[in-house]
Amino acid sequence: MGFEGFIAEARRLLGDRVYVEGDIIDRYSRDWWPLAILLEKMGLWGFRAKAVLFPESVEEVSGLVRLAGEHGVCIIPYGGGSSVTGATSPREGCVILSLSRLNRILEFSEEDLIVTVEAGALLREVELWLNERGYTLRYTPQSFDLASVGGSIATGGVGQYTTGYGGIEDVVVNLEVVLPTGEVVWARSVTTPRSAMGPDIKSLFIASEGSLGIITKATLRVIPRPEYVLKGAFELPSFQLGLRVVRELLLRGFKPAIARVSDDREALLRFDRSRPVLLLSYEGWDSDLVSLLWSRTARLVESMGGVYVGEELFDRWLDQRFKYLDEMKLLDSLNLWFETIDIATTWSKAYKAYTGVREGLERLGNVVVMCHASHFYLTGVALYFTIVYEKNPELYWRIVDTALEQAVRAGATLSHHHGIGLLRAKWVDVDPGQSRVVLERVKKALDPRGVLKPIW
Repeated sequence: MGFEGFIAEARRLLGDRVYVEGDIIDRYSRDWWPLAILLEKMGLWGFRAKAVLFPESVEEVSGLVRLAGEHGVCIIPYGGGSSVTGATSPREGCVILSLSRLNRILEFSEEDLIVTVEAGALLREVELWLNERGYTLRYTPQSFDLASVGGSIATGGVGQYTTGYGGIEDVVVNLEVVLPTGEVVWARSVTTPRSAMGPDIKSLFIASEGSLGIITKATLRVIPRPEYVLKGAFELPSFQLGLRVVRELLLRGFKPAIARVSDDREALLRFDRSRPVLLLSYEGWDSDLVSLLWSRTARLVESMGGVYVGEELFDRWLDQRFKYLDEMKLLDSLNLWFETIDIATTWSKAYKAYTGVREGLERLGNVVVMCHASHFYLTGVALYFTIVYEKNPELYWRIVDTALEQAVRAGATLSHHHGIGLLRAKWVDVDPGQSRVVLERVKKALDPRGVLKPIW
């Protein structure tokens, strides 16, 4: 029993794919949470993995979970490590289980428009494989180069095409999961577009952050790659007007593949523009239809006060959207650091949420706040704040608490797609609020021995 006994049994199962020291331990002792990176730079990051395990099959994952239950050890699943909330940070009594070697593309059906992959497959590799065959997921988060399929599902992620094609919940058709008992189950015994034979079990594991089960395979919907794309940018008198413009586009059925509204601060820093900027793209398989949508859209945006400024700003964003490492290095060289806060709310509360968070943060002093909206729905919008500040962990927590307090006052959810992790764990009494008891009872029922990481 205990950690040493677990490691001995794990080595019998995995051989030399069990690590308890060395660079592998360092690599898996944090994710991409900005605070963790900052504290590591300052020599203050106190979390360290006790062991890292590399199974290569669902049978090995199941075996490790059973062993963990027998020895009283906790397992934290680790995908691509791109979480920005500390969701995969080591916890007391836990080991890290990396899914990176479960990375195969298993089955593809052009007729059914689905692909089945192992959970450790990286999004970029799956997308490139599909592109070679003329298909796409149309799911590209900023962490595209790092994120795994399973990690994206477990954190409830979204991509830059959310407005046109939905979030990860709209991409997932079926899931294979290893339960905390070691049992291997599919959410549905057969893969179908929809079923009313009981609740949608796969939704239980989406955004569960690995606390209810370990996702090992996923069946995803794909679409043919669009043949025609029209894109461009508009300057706007205000951020509020930008939100209204996109709402009007959705109401009229002019749904763009990509819509992104940058406020004046982000427009200045990213595009050298003094007024807010709206980026739009339309795509499809019929050039006449795409052209019609674009012309109707441009006419509407201009009638509401927007000014078309060409494609250059959109292309600049496309070129820079995955270059976050360059931005991090620049901030580090200036003794600055950053955090991002993602919230969402309904249309009637959106501008109040935006002004509340921005003004609340600016009252702290020594911070720069910028915002964009790039995930739009018929009922509302997500707001994504980037905050730049002088390197100071104490100031960091004041920033987070202020932003989330203002979001609560405005009636927003405290995360649209980043998830809970360590960053928001103390806020679960507020959001999800009363329903947290449901999740805690589900956790207790599925995992009474605490084999998988805590739910909060």
